[in-house]
Amino acid sequence: MGGIILLLLGGRWLRSQQQNQATPTPPIARTLGGVDGCRRGPQFTTTLGLSGQAAVGTSFLGVKGLALFDPAGNNGQGSFYQHPSWDEAGYLGPWLYDRRGHIYTAPVPLVSLVDNPTEEQNKLYQVDTSSQEMREYLAFDWPLPPSGANPFGVVGLAYDCETESLYVTTLAGSTASQEVGRIYQVDLITGQIFDQREGVDAMGVAVFNGRDGKRLYYGLTRRPEVHSIALDAQGNFVGESRLEFVLTDDEGSGRIVPRRIRFTDGPTMSLNLIQFSYSLQVVAERQETLLTYSYDPFADSWSLISRQRVGG
Repeated sequence: MGGIILLLLGGRWLRSQQQNQATPTPPIARTLGGVDGCRRGPQFTTTLGLSGQAAVGTSFLGVKGLALFDPAGNNGQGSFYQHPSWDEAGYLGPWLYDRRGHIYTAPVPLVSLVDNPTEEQNKLYQVDTSSQEMREYLAFDWPLPPSGANPFGVVGLAYDCETESLYVTTLAGSTASQEVGRIYQVDLITGQIFDQREGVDAMGVAVFNGRDGKRLYYGLTRRPEVHSIALDAQGNFVGESRLEFVLTDDEGSGRIVPRRIRFTDGPTMSLNLIQFSYSLQVVAERQETLLTYSYDPFADSWSLISRQRVGG
C-alpha cells in the first residue's frame, strides 16, 4: 500500500513540476456551460496548403482512419489528405483536439474485425500537432478478456481545458451479463491515469459547469439514461453519480444510446442518439436522432426543447 501511495504522490509532484515549467495559461472564467473552449486545430494544417474549409474526421465514407477533407481541393471537387500513420490503427471513432492542437482518437470497428482486432480496441492514440505522426498514447486494461461478443473498447472522449483532463469511456470486457466498463480521467500533462470509475458502460461524455460546480455527464449503453458525477478542482471524481434524465426516442425502437454529448451557448446540451446493441452492424449506420436540452440553473435540471432526425 505504501508503494502505491508513493507512486500516486510522485505522479502528482511530476504534474506540479511540469505545470510550473509549462507556458502559463490564463484562468478560465467559471460560467455556466462547457469547459473545452480552448481547443484549437492542429498546427500542421497551416503547412499543407489546404483551404479554410478543410475539416478533420474519422467517419468519411470509404476512408479508413483519420483524414482531412478539403471541399475546395481538386478544383472544387473535394480532396482528402492522410498522413501515412493515420490508418495504422484501423477504423477510428471518437476524436477531439486539445489546446495545443494535438488530436486524440481511438479505434472503433466498422462492420468487420479484419482491420480492428478486438484485442487492439481498448487504446488511445495521439496525433502530434506539428509532426502529424499518430502514435499509441495509452493502452487501457481489460477487466475481462476480449471476446467476440463485444468488439468495442474506447467509445467516448471529453476534454476539460481547466484541468488538462481527458475523460475516456470504454466498454472493454463487458458481456451480456457483466457490466465492467470504465470511465477514466487521463492527465494530459503527465500522460497518466489519475482516476477511474468501474462497472459502468457509457459512450457519449462531456464536462459541464453547472449551478453547484463542475460535473461529468455520460450516456449509458445499457439503459436509456444520462447520468453525471461531480468533479473536484483537479478533475477527479467525487461522490456517487446521479441520474439526470431518461431518454425517449419516439422515432426508433430498441436500445438508444447517446453517441455524443456537447454543451453549447444557452446553456444547452445536444445529444446524438443511435441504436446500439454491442454489435458491429449499428456502427455502419449513420441515422441518428438529435436531442437538445436547456439548462435551468435555479432547479439545476434539464428540459427537452427540440428533437430532429439527422443522417441516414
